[in-house]
This record gives sequence, C-alpha cells and structure tokens, in this order.
Amino acid sequence: MQISLNKFLQELKSLSPGVFSQIENLYPLEFNLEVSSISKFSIALNHDTQAFNFFENPNPNFSIKLNAFTMLNALNSKQIPTKSISGDVESALIFLGALANIDIDLELLVYKYFGDIPAIILRKVILTQSADKDSLRQENEANKILESFRDLSIRLDRLEHALIN
Repeated sequence: MQISLNKFLQELKSLSPGVFSQIENLYPLEFNLEVSSISKFSIALNHDTQAFNFFENPNPNFSIKLNAFTMLNALNSKQIPTKSISGDVESALIFLGALANIDIDLELLVYKYFGDIPAIILRKVILTQSADKDSLRQENEANKILESFRDLSIRLDRLEHALIN
C-alpha cells in the first residue's frame, strides 16, 4: 500500500519555503524507517511523486531504526542518534538537518492529518518533557542560591570570628 505525500509536502513547503531546496537536491531519495515493533516502511521522494510505502525498500539510500521513545524524543528535540542511521549517512544528515530547520507547529499538522488522539498524545509527550526540563532548571537555580547562602554564611562566621578576636 502506498500513500501520496504530495499534498502534505506542499503544505510544509508553504510553511517553510527555503528548506525544501536542500532536500530536492538529494532527489531521488528513498529510505526505510523502522520504529520498534511496527513493521518497516519506506519513503520515496523524487521531483514527480512523494510517497509513503507500507513496505521496506530493497535498495534504500539510508535506513533509520528507532524505538518508540527515541522517535518521540527525536520529534521533540529534532535530534536522532547517529547509531540509528545506516547506509548513506551523509544524505541522511542533510535530509534530517533540513527537516530539523523547518519551523512549524507539529502538533497542528498531526491534528490536521492524523486526528485529535495522536495530537493529544504528542502534546502530552511535549509537555512532560518540557516540565522535566523546567524542574531540572529550577533545581539547578535552587542549588546555586543555596550555595551562595552557604558562602555568605561562612564569610559571616569568619567576620564574626575576626571581630571577636
């Protein structure tokens, strides 16, 4: 089974026009994507058609193999571990780098094309990760303040000791 990505990619081009010139320089581009226990699928991109295939391409330019957590983290942080990429790594890095530079509302696109349940799941993942980052940042700031108070306390103790003697 094959799903055309032409309309979807046209929308991405309209949201971030300059990014796709880098990707189009790589055409024809075919790659496999494997996410955890989900069956492998492939994406084929050329100047005429862009397609999402529910089968593995026998001769891909590169392949990306991720587990579910790494995939969700990659969507949020825009970083994929290099150990997950096999084949033509240079093409993969150019392609993924161009995708990382797209500045779009991913949640809105997921809602528009896949529905509200996947969009809610994506929002929950993003909010959970941002809350973890915020709590870590607050903890670091609290530790810095406590360290400053300890330093002040030590200085005051030394000053009191110097004044008494």
